[in-house]
Amino acid sequence: MLVDKRLRKRLIFGLKVLIVFAVAWWLGKELYKSWDSLHQIEWKPDYLWLTLSGILYIVAYVPTCLFWLISMRSLGQQPGIYETFKAYYIGHLGKYVPGKAMVVVLRSGLLNHEKTRASIAAAAVFLETLTMMAAGAFLSAVIAIVWFRDSPHGNQLSLLALALMLLSGLPIIPPLFRNIALRLGVGRRDPEIDAKLRGLTVNTVVIGWLLSMLTWIGLGLCLWASIRGLGIETGPLSEYFPQFVLAAALSVVVGFVLMIPGGAGVREFVLANVLVSYFAGLSATAADAAVWAIIVAAVQRVVSILAELFVSACLVAGRRRNTKDAGVSAK
Repeated sequence: MLVDKRLRKRLIFGLKVLIVFAVAWWLGKELYKSWDSLHQIEWKPDYLWLTLSGILYIVAYVPTCLFWLISMRSLGQQPGIYETFKAYYIGHLGKYVPGKAMVVVLRSGLLNHEKTRASIAAAAVFLETLTMMAAGAFLSAVIAIVWFRDSPHGNQLSLLALALMLLSGLPIIPPLFRNIALRLGVGRRDPEIDAKLRGLTVNTVVIGWLLSMLTWIGLGLCLWASIRGLGIETGPLSEYFPQFVLAAALSVVVGFVLMIPGGAGVREFVLANVLVSYFAGLSATAADAAVWAIIVAAVQRVVSILAELFVSACLVAGRRRNTKDAGVSAK
C-alpha cells in the first residue's frame, strides 16, 4: 500500500513536470514563430496603468477574504478583521510552494489562537478556495456560452468550464463539506465540532459565490489595466470586458485544478490562448496577436507577484510595528 502511494505521488509529480515542459515548449514555439513581429513592436509602457493594475489585483481579493472571515465565523470561530486580512494576503505567497499546502499552513497558522482553531481555519481556507474556483468556472461557462458560442472553440471552453465547476463545486455542498471535514479529522478533539460544522449553510455558500463573482470581475479589470499599461489600445471596455473576465478566471481555475505551484506556465498558456482572439479582433495580424497575448500573460504574472509581495511586506511591517509598540507600552 505504501509502495502504491509513493508510486502514485511520483506519477502525479511526473505528470506535472510534463505539463510545465509542454507549456514551456508551446510558449517558446510561439515566440520563435513571432520573433520578427516581436522586434517590430514599439513598447510604450505606462507605469500608472501598471500600478493601477497592481492595486486592482489587491482590491479584487477583498471579497473572497471577507468570505473566508464569514465562513470561519459561521463555523464558530471569532477571528479579528485585520488579522484575517493579514493571514489571507500573506497566505497568497504559499501558492508558489509545490502542493499548495503552504497556503493553508500560512493562513491557519497566523490565526491559531484561543478564538480561532487552526484546523477549522484550514477547513475554511478549503471552503473559500473551492467556492472561488467553482464561481470562476461557472462565470467562465456563462461567458463562453453567451458571448463566444459562435467562436471556433466556444463549445470546448463551455464544457471545460462546466467540468471545472463540478470538480471544485461539489465538495462545498454543506453536507458533503461536513462529511469531508470530519473524515479529514478537522477539530478531532473538539466535542462541539459537528455542531460548528453545521453552522455552514447553503446561505453561506451562496454569499461566497456572490463575493467570489466580485473577485473575478476585479481580476478582469486588473487584466484590462495591464493591457493599457503596455500601451495597447483596448477598444471599448463594455465590449471586451467579458473576455477579460473569462481569461482571468479560466486561467486561474485551470492552474489550480492541475495543482501546479502558482499555476506556473499553465495560467499564461490559458490566458494567452483566450486573448489571441481578442487581439485579432483589434485588427492585429495573427503573429502580432500571438505575441501580444504572450506578453500580456507574462506582464500580468509579474504584476500579480509584485502586488502580493508589496501587500505582504506592508502587513508584516505593520505587525512588527504593532508588536514593538505593545512592548514599549508594557514597559
